[in-house]
Amino acid sequence: MLDRSQDLERIALIEALNVMDPALGRSLDPITELAAFTFGTPIALISIVDADSQQFISRVGLALERTDRHHSICSCAIESTCILQISDLREDPRFRDNPIVTGPERMRFYAGAPLVTRSGIALGTLCLMDREPRELSGNEQRQLQTLARIVVNQMELTMSVGRREPISGLPNRQQFQADLSVLSRRDGASRFTGVLLDVFDLQSANDAGQALGLKPVESLLRQAALRVQEVMSDDVQVYHVAATRFAFVLRDHSHDQVEALMGRLRERMRRPLMVGSIPMSPQFHAGVCDFHADPEEAGDLVRKCMVALNHALHADACVCWYSADRDAHLRRRYRLASDAARGLAQDQFSLVYQPRYDLSDDQPVSAEALLRWTHPMLGPISPGEFIPVLECTALMPQLSQWVIEHAFAQAARWQQQLPGFAMSINLSPRDFDNEQLWTGMAERLRMHGLAPTQIEVEITEGQWLHSHPAALPQLRAMAAAGVRIAIDDFGSGYSNFGYLSEVPISHIKVDQSLVTGLARSRTARLKVEAIIKLAHQLGYRTVAEGVEHEGELSLLRLWGCNEAQGYYLARPMSAEAVTQLVLAHRAGPPLEPDAD
Repeated sequence: MLDRSQDLERIALIEALNVMDPALGRSLDPITELAAFTFGTPIALISIVDADSQQFISRVGLALERTDRHHSICSCAIESTCILQISDLREDPRFRDNPIVTGPERMRFYAGAPLVTRSGIALGTLCLMDREPRELSGNEQRQLQTLARIVVNQMELTMSVGRREPISGLPNRQQFQADLSVLSRRDGASRFTGVLLDVFDLQSANDAGQALGLKPVESLLRQAALRVQEVMSDDVQVYHVAATRFAFVLRDHSHDQVEALMGRLRERMRRPLMVGSIPMSPQFHAGVCDFHADPEEAGDLVRKCMVALNHALHADACVCWYSADRDAHLRRRYRLASDAARGLAQDQFSLVYQPRYDLSDDQPVSAEALLRWTHPMLGPISPGEFIPVLECTALMPQLSQWVIEHAFAQAARWQQQLPGFAMSINLSPRDFDNEQLWTGMAERLRMHGLAPTQIEVEITEGQWLHSHPAALPQLRAMAAAGVRIAIDDFGSGYSNFGYLSEVPISHIKVDQSLVTGLARSRTARLKVEAIIKLAHQLGYRTVAEGVEHEGELSLLRLWGCNEAQGYYLARPMSAEAVTQLVLAHRAGPPLEPDAD
């Protein structure tokens, strides 16, 4: 009788090899027909013994497709390493009451050879049946065993199609997943460590392929695969799971042992490899994750190792262990990306407005439209969190159109109450992929009765302008119509006055990372003063973002900064609050009563 662990391992392998696939059964039919012909029996079957039943995936002479495992003769045959032969089933007390013996089929003879894989697991049998008693000779039994081995070889060959990486010859990701499934059924209580390696920068591989052709790059990957295998012990199977990535599973390794192994691997992998006549140094990054070999954890291992590996790549670290916190952060980002379209349809997004002040007279002269998202389950989401996520999706242009429509509608209302008060909106690089962006904006301006001079468009500084050929013509068309163009977050990254000459800008907004805390940082003061001075010399107006203290405001005034916004002056607020604020400023301070 098979013990439970052996049975679970066999059932897992049946699932992993997908032996119930009808295509496999059809490929085995010629062997089944050959067995019936060779032994002169009316019935030949290839039987797979599953958890609850036996299924005949290939059969000759029998209409039945399956029987209960409880009534399966083959379930006894798989417990043996040799042929189970029963000359007369009626005379055998184990089977004389079996439905296949007493029922309409009236079987008398059975001979079954176990189908044993290279790993020593019996999946089922190649069996012969007859309605008359008989007995196979020793030579016939050996022939039946040979046919059984041919069946197993055919199974493994068919199931290995698509399971090997042709460049390295190693098992691929599909086989890795299949073997993890077997592991989870066989060793569910045991702890393991999964490792995912990235051994070569994909861009470098692509560059080498363009310069040298694919064969030298494939040679590099084969050399890398051999190096990984050389370091690993013989009982660790290495898998080639992606173009430059390899994976394996370690049993009973402590964290110190794993990191020591990664160190040896890194030392071996970083030695130069020859690509053509050029020595190249592979990279080495590893994502590592401990797991129990139960179905849930094993099924999620590759994803968790990817989380850890991407962390290692971004941090340029040799090894990073899986972090549940980092995983939760990534899943939250994905959830925001997937929930945003529903949020837009359900009016979860809204606008608030932050006033901007002219420092020559301390009057609010415009307001920046700022997007807000109140998620029904997660609550208010910071724009610093959701905007970078949405900028990577196809939804961002749609969301920008929503902002344009609502901001222009509010700007039109302000022109009735606050003549001359301007509106500033932010556009992302993705928005300029739409070559009709300015055409659509101009139409909305006309619909709302707005002059282009009442609108300012803020774009971030950066090299993205060169990768969006439609951006500059549209920005020039906006500026020619009277729309003000402002460079937002200047000083936060790709700060270069040279490229500004290509863009028809009128305003430079100094990033809040330089402005906040300005009074306490000599370096920031030097930078901001220099930016303001040079911007003025080039004919640009300057706006300081993130003003939070009087000391910052005083310095900005001293240096001649034109405008400012920040919490010290006014926080983001509703449109109605902006209206009241501007009206109060325009009315001036209340008159003091005359003295008697």
